[in-house]
Amino acid sequence: MTEYKLTVIIPSYNKAKYIKEALNSVFMQKTTYPYQIIIADDCSNDNTLNIIKEYQKQYTNLIVLPSAKNQGLYKNIIRADKITKTDYFCVLDPDDFWIDKYKIQKSLDFLENNKEFTIYVTNTLIQNKNGIRKVFINNTPKDCIFDDYLKDRATLGCTLGGIFRNVIFKNGLPEKMVNLQNESCERSFRGDSFRNIIHLQQGKAHSVDDFDGVYRITDDSLWQSLSEFKQDLLNAEFRINSFNYFDEQYIELLVSGYIMLARLRASKSYLKEIDDLVLIRQYLELEKQYAKYEKLIQNNIKKKLRLKYKFYFYVYSKLRKKFKKQIIDIDIINRD
Repeated sequence: MTEYKLTVIIPSYNKAKYIKEALNSVFMQKTTYPYQIIIADDCSNDNTLNIIKEYQKQYTNLIVLPSAKNQGLYKNIIRADKITKTDYFCVLDPDDFWIDKYKIQKSLDFLENNKEFTIYVTNTLIQNKNGIRKVFINNTPKDCIFDDYLKDRATLGCTLGGIFRNVIFKNGLPEKMVNLQNESCERSFRGDSFRNIIHLQQGKAHSVDDFDGVYRITDDSLWQSLSEFKQDLLNAEFRINSFNYFDEQYIELLVSGYIMLARLRASKSYLKEIDDLVLIRQYLELEKQYAKYEKLIQNNIKKKLRLKYKFYFYVYSKLRKKFKKQIIDIDIINRD
């Protein structure tokens, strides 16, 4: 029986148009390291699963996890996380693909010889719906540690750019990933930001300047299809949920999220989203969560960030006067 060294996790849902290119980019790999692919399919209702099963007939290292119902990205992908026991793993979204046939070889060569590193990071191209490619992530080669992340100077990539030493899932899913503290944790823990932070907390990240993958923009792209407001809201959610995941150890996460919320409330994009009551309620719920830590934040916020917060509050007070009716409506929702 083959002892695999790496697991490539592919969470799929209705990606029949693209998944062949993703799979071919994995199977083209030239490597001395045995690898397996685990595809967690979230009850696709197009031809995705049939395509995957055709590949499975040809490749014995392809494992398929079908689902009887659609359950969303987080619940879908942790099905694969739970059974990933190889020394290394990575995630490839089914609409993205690799372009370097030595990606696995180069990544694992480094990680095998540098045990203190938990992440190997490469650069990424982006491809629009017209097939035009340009640079997406262009990091300068650098090593970084968790403290660099807390100080906003870490060099990390997107989903298809990272390969991880399996220091977490190999021992089973952490309890806090199984029993989530709140609904927003699903949004916070489902993507590359969370994978990056929990593995960087366990070691170091090594980034190189190779462009070995293509991030494809589609109509339903999970991140790129969002407005700036929604992206920033998810980032603020991510920070407080990460703060709680790490047992309230890293105040920097809390403070940076707090400043994000203040900036959001003072931004023009806030007013653009003001009619989306579901989104505004999500925002206000997040404000309440941060309010629980108000004293802790104020005791740890640095002078520069304190001035930023005061500036954002000043801008918001001006907006409130200018758009009095809309803002008052939101304040009523908040009281409810």
